[in-house]
Amino acid sequence: MKRKFFKFLLPSVSAMWVFSIYTMVDGMFVGKGVGPTALAAVNISMPFINIVFGISLLMSIGASTMVSMSMGKGDFKRASRLFTMSSMILCGTGLLITAISVGRLEGIATFLGADSVTMDYVKDYLGIIIPFCSFFMVAYYLEVLVKADGFPRYAILFVSVAAITNLALDYVFIMKFGWGVRGAAWATGISQLISCIGFMAHFVMGRSNMKLTRPVFDMGDILAMVSTGFPEAVTEFSTGIMVYFFNFSILRHIGEDGVAAFGVMMYANSLVVMSMIGINQAMQPLVSFFCGRRDSESVKGILRLSFKSVAAASILFALISQVFAGEIVELFISRSDSHIYELSKGAFRIFSASFLICGFNIIISGYFTATRQVKRALLISSVRGIALVAIFVTLLPMAFGEFGIWISLFVSEIVALGISAWMLSRSMMPADSVQRDAKSTKTA
Repeated sequence: MKRKFFKFLLPSVSAMWVFSIYTMVDGMFVGKGVGPTALAAVNISMPFINIVFGISLLMSIGASTMVSMSMGKGDFKRASRLFTMSSMILCGTGLLITAISVGRLEGIATFLGADSVTMDYVKDYLGIIIPFCSFFMVAYYLEVLVKADGFPRYAILFVSVAAITNLALDYVFIMKFGWGVRGAAWATGISQLISCIGFMAHFVMGRSNMKLTRPVFDMGDILAMVSTGFPEAVTEFSTGIMVYFFNFSILRHIGEDGVAAFGVMMYANSLVVMSMIGINQAMQPLVSFFCGRRDSESVKGILRLSFKSVAAASILFALISQVFAGEIVELFISRSDSHIYELSKGAFRIFSASFLICGFNIIISGYFTATRQVKRALLISSVRGIALVAIFVTLLPMAFGEFGIWISLFVSEIVALGISAWMLSRSMMPADSVQRDAKSTKTA
């Protein structure tokens, strides 16, 4: 059991780390090569990118879950049909998003919170990112499906190739050519294009168990796929919504320097969250596979291993954030910008408390998704990522000022964990016990 889990865990987490690190390097080059205002502008743009990735997750997780269950039952023909159908839908969706968004840059930037200082930076960044939307979405989707197909090492290979490409182009476009945020956007877009081509080659020319077939669009399968992936998509959407609410609260209580500081925190938060998602992605195909075989003991064993992995990672990330807060901030903001640097360092130590909790919520929600308990997964994702964050980031600053902003995510995660743990304990109870509890509640 452990061997199977770690076969998926190491490549999954490594892929997420590579992805997060080259996203962070984007921020480092922008912060050091262009300046804190440009870094704030990229952070303002993030909710749009989160929405794009959320739509990709909608199909990626739904397709991965249904494909894994089909392969667990030995039905590879159905797995290929589901793969082809979801690929076509996602490509079309990406093109539609590009067509709708490309002529509405100023409206999108204004909605995201750009002002006269950051507007041009946000428009420059999104103006290049938007045409690459399809490649962003399909690259992430195919990376998840490659792992579900049983080739996790191939996934990390092409994520690494994309990362190295992004790093090299960041240096050339920003530091050598002086293209500013446009250089960062071009580097990211081109790297996603390369990643997309590499993953597609696996299914077209490789040893894949899934093959592209004549597309058959079955509305029942589409709805099942969307409903299965929706909780995970909400998790990604909620990241964008969280950034949106944080940015407005920070602009109101602190100003643009606070948005730049929050940008640093979100890059670090991305590394933590992506690590937890990597553990989750290692767990989900195995849980879905053993569910397909009706092997409940293996499912519980995989879940226990996932919790242990999250606990170890959470403690490690929290300790590093407390001890090396200054060094982490300095990767993005020079000490010569003393006010923003000190603001970021102090705020990061408070904000990083949330790193201790978030992984457990991600794993519980992912478990419910993998076992097709979609309503429970959706409730966790919605409450954790949207409702609680919106409430606490609005109310806590009124009582505690700046401290209330930075601690609000930790408070949100704590409350969400209480809800998640209760739901998980209920789902693990024997059916007759749950029924007795329900009857006793009615009698009372």
